[in-house]
Amino acid sequence: MKRFCITANLEKDPEGRFTAELAEFLRSQGCSVCICDPLVPGEDAATRLRDIPKDTECVVVLGGDGTFLHAAKAMLSSDAAILGINLGTLGFLTAAEYHGAREALLCVIRDEYSELSLRALTLTMGGREYDAAALNEIVVSRNGFSRLIRLQVVSGGQIVSDYLSDGVIVSTPIGSTGYSLSAGGPIVQPHARVLLITPICPHNLQARPLVVSDEDVITVRVLKGSRSIPEEAVVSADGDEIGKLNVGEEITIRLGVSAARVLRVGSVTFWERVKSKL
Repeated sequence: MKRFCITANLEKDPEGRFTAELAEFLRSQGCSVCICDPLVPGEDAATRLRDIPKDTECVVVLGGDGTFLHAAKAMLSSDAAILGINLGTLGFLTAAEYHGAREALLCVIRDEYSELSLRALTLTMGGREYDAAALNEIVVSRNGFSRLIRLQVVSGGQIVSDYLSDGVIVSTPIGSTGYSLSAGGPIVQPHARVLLITPICPHNLQARPLVVSDEDVITVRVLKGSRSIPEEAVVSADGDEIGKLNVGEEITIRLGVSAARVLRVGSVTFWERVKSKL
């Protein structure tokens, strides 16, 4: 690859120093470089990345996991690949730390990399479809602090369980190391063709995380509880609130078609990354 764009989290690189350093390095290697507007936390990354040159082969994203996720969602329909360089705290999803950024870029220039295809979850709620709603997870959680909610989960047309809990997480394989893991869900390899259903603090010893096919359509319905209120549950996607559900209402979740091309470099395996990062 020889044609690059670079963008950074404005809070992580406020003066553009890291961006400028990597742009200079890429040019020294005979590559063309476009510097995109910085990504602002809380704003739509798609508006920042929509004007990248059409011949761009790789977009280098400087920031943490949150920055990487927002940029990847913005590039789901792009032919360009994405390479994450960590300027954040964890950096589980990124390809390299900043001190190893030049080596990572050299691997990309030499075509010494592997690719991971990331597909996003699509959410339908209240008759409205939210395309590419989440790369990590969609969460239905209680709207309040002192009550449990009752949720019915249907997968592949079959009732999976009725959970009395704080909520339910539906996550992708890459989301398995996020909120789902904190709630007791399993760690899943990124390329696995599955979705995860993880109850949050269930009030039932028999309730366990479940692994289902990524071809299944998952429905989460709010059931009437002992002390129901009109707006019983909150729906969020990758940490951003989408809306609220009343008793009797439901959402439908499925894996979308479009995918982001994520580059991986170096010899560190997924399980080595798990051991070092988590």
